[in-house]
Amino acid sequence: MIKTPILLITFNRPDHVRRVLTEIRKQKPAELYICQDGAREDNENDRVKVQEVREVVKELVDWPCNLHTLYQKHNLGCGPGPQAGITWFFENVEQGIIMEDDCLPHPDFFGYCEELLNRYKDNLHVQFINATLYHNRWKCDASYGYSHYMVTGAWAAWRRSWTGFDLDLHSLDAKAFSRQVYRLTKSRTEADWWFAKVKDIQRDTEKKSYWDFQMQIHLFISNALTIHPKVNLISNIGFDAEGTHTLTNDGRGDKSVFPILPLTHPKEIVIADYPLDVECFGKTQPQKLWPWLVHHIYLQMLYSDGLLHKLLMKYKAIKHKRNV
Repeated sequence: MIKTPILLITFNRPDHVRRVLTEIRKQKPAELYICQDGAREDNENDRVKVQEVREVVKELVDWPCNLHTLYQKHNLGCGPGPQAGITWFFENVEQGIIMEDDCLPHPDFFGYCEELLNRYKDNLHVQFINATLYHNRWKCDASYGYSHYMVTGAWAAWRRSWTGFDLDLHSLDAKAFSRQVYRLTKSRTEADWWFAKVKDIQRDTEKKSYWDFQMQIHLFISNALTIHPKVNLISNIGFDAEGTHTLTNDGRGDKSVFPILPLTHPKEIVIADYPLDVECFGKTQPQKLWPWLVHHIYLQMLYSDGLLHKLLMKYKAIKHKRNV
C-alpha cells in the first residue's frame, strides 16, 4: 500500500478514468482524492458522462482507504477546474501525487514519486517531480536529472510548491518576467515566447482554457527546479476525439513506459546542459534567415508600446476568440 496521497483529476471520460484508476487501485493508496468538473451548461452528453465517471469511481475504489471527492455542480473550465481541485488537495495534504485522467502510469511511477517526495521535501530548490518524458534526447547519468521546465499530466509536489500559483497573472510584469526567463534559460527566443504567453493569459479575462502554462510561469518566478526521469513513466492516452486540446496524436500520445526503480541519485543539484534543457522542454524558434527576420519584426511589435504593438495585440485577441 502506498502511503502518499493521490489526486485524480477527472471530467467526462469514463473509459480513461477506468484505465487510470485501475492502475491506482493496484497501489491501494491510503488516501485518494477525486476531483471532477461539472457538466457544461445544456450539454446532455456531459451530464451522462460525468455521472458515468462517478459510477466508475464507486465500482473501482473497493480497498480500505479514505476517499475524498470534490464534484463540482457547475462547469468551471479547463483552467479553473484543475486549479480548484489541486488547491483543495493541498489544503488537506502536505505532499502528494497529482494525476489527470488520461495519464496511464508505469507501476514504478508511484514508488518513484514517493521516494523523491520524501527525499526532497525540505529542499526548497526543488519544486516539482515530473514523470513524462516526450523528448528522446534528454540524458542524465543517474535515474533523473534537473530542469527549469515542468511537464504536467502526472506529477508530484509539496504544498509549498503550489503556494502562490496564479491563474490570471494580472499583477505580473511581463517584461521583467521575460528577463527572468532569459537568466534561467540563457535563451532570448525562449524569453520572448514566454513574454507573449503572459500577455495572452493576462488578456484572456472571460475564459481561462488552460493552467499548465501558468504552472510553468509559477516555476520560473520561483527560480526553482523540477526533476525529470531518465525514462518515460507516463503514457498519455488522451490524444483522441474526447480530448479538449489534444484531438489528434502529435507524437506525444501513447508513448511507451519503462521501469526506473531502484533509483540512483545525482551527486549534485545542477542543470548539466542548458541548451539541451531548452531543446527538450522549451519553445523553439526558427533559425533560418527569412523566418528569423520575420520573427525579429514580430519582436519589435511585441515589445514596443506604440501603434504596432496595439495592432498586434488586437490581432491576437481576435485570433484567440476564433480558437475558443
